[in-house]
Amino acid sequence: MKFTRSEIKRILPIARRRIGNTIVAWVQKLFANRRLVKDVFGDKRDKRVLICYLPEAFDGRVPKSHSNFTECLAAAKAFRSLGYSVDCASRDNDRIDYTPYSVVYGITSTAYARSFASGTEPLRIFYSVGAHTFLNFKVTAERNLAYFAEHGSRALSSCHYVPGNGMNYYNAYLSDAVICLGDASVAAQFEQEDKRPGRYHSLPAFYFDVRTPSQKKDFDHCRKNLLWFGSSGLIHKGLDIAIDFALKHPDYTLHICGASRGEKEFWKHYAPLADNAPNIVQHGFVDIESQEFASILDECAILINPSLSESGAVAVLNVLACGLLYPVYSRETGLAIAEYGSEVPTVDYATFEKAILSAATLPADELLEKCRRLNSHVRKNYSLDLYEERLRTTIEKILKNKNIR
Repeated sequence: MKFTRSEIKRILPIARRRIGNTIVAWVQKLFANRRLVKDVFGDKRDKRVLICYLPEAFDGRVPKSHSNFTECLAAAKAFRSLGYSVDCASRDNDRIDYTPYSVVYGITSTAYARSFASGTEPLRIFYSVGAHTFLNFKVTAERNLAYFAEHGSRALSSCHYVPGNGMNYYNAYLSDAVICLGDASVAAQFEQEDKRPGRYHSLPAFYFDVRTPSQKKDFDHCRKNLLWFGSSGLIHKGLDIAIDFALKHPDYTLHICGASRGEKEFWKHYAPLADNAPNIVQHGFVDIESQEFASILDECAILINPSLSESGAVAVLNVLACGLLYPVYSRETGLAIAEYGSEVPTVDYATFEKAILSAATLPADELLEKCRRLNSHVRKNYSLDLYEERLRTTIEKILKNKNIR
């Protein structure tokens, strides 16, 4: 295909702009992945800590789209209060000089894992935001096998596996201390696999206090409205169970919030079913500070959370703290709330179906009372202020016992 001189003159500036934009985007991504923010609070002290997490947490207003920004900021504040100058590296940063740091703190990431091969020996505190790696891998693989047996296809992108560097499987074992997000049952998973005492510290999660719900709710009106509230790992978090229930029980309405459409294997099977079901409402990502979120909480009576493993389930806490909903959830959710809801012992369709149907037939006054008590319990015991206080106390305790290996 030949172009005339005039056509070339017209196309060339467009091509240059597109090539330039592509190069700029690539460079921005490269440097974002290798970002290192020094002295995030402007303090310069002798003791220095490197936090391997999210430098974006220090760019201004901390978003509530995910709890991890707040968790990163809370850790930085804790170390600052303990006399440290705080640096923060992006998770994919593979060009860090670890020499200046007496402490390295972080989540599963390249930046944290590479510290073990750095030739330095800072105190390492691993912040675990999931179940024990071996348990997590086992249950997510087993659930995918069950999914394959039922549907004849796999949805591997909807399960949870440890990403990136193979060293990530050993972070908990090799670190000096591990902070396990979630209630005591989560830390117990680690302790069962590692008998060294004093290394694992339980840290209950928190909720974002975006609204205080009215203490009145007509459960007779909304008892058949269900809510699934989550993000990625749709099989791991049981969205298939929730959709299957709605398809089998068309007199119930299922509201789905936050489910990623990027998990194409999952949606290849479920999109034709869910998109054409009048009793399945797909909201996409919902801003928890929006009126839409408030309206969904007021409309729904039951929260469904058939998760295979969690670490405190901030998404669940947000719903229970900001609305009056009765939870039907797996014990692997990592929350000690069995006296207020239905804790399901096995993550499978039949067990959850039975629990949901049973919950939906409870007397309205009983549902209301249980939800009031649960809401009060969550707001009292899982506030952000409490989380920050507990995190600071835990880090201080670890630093005082820093010879523990």
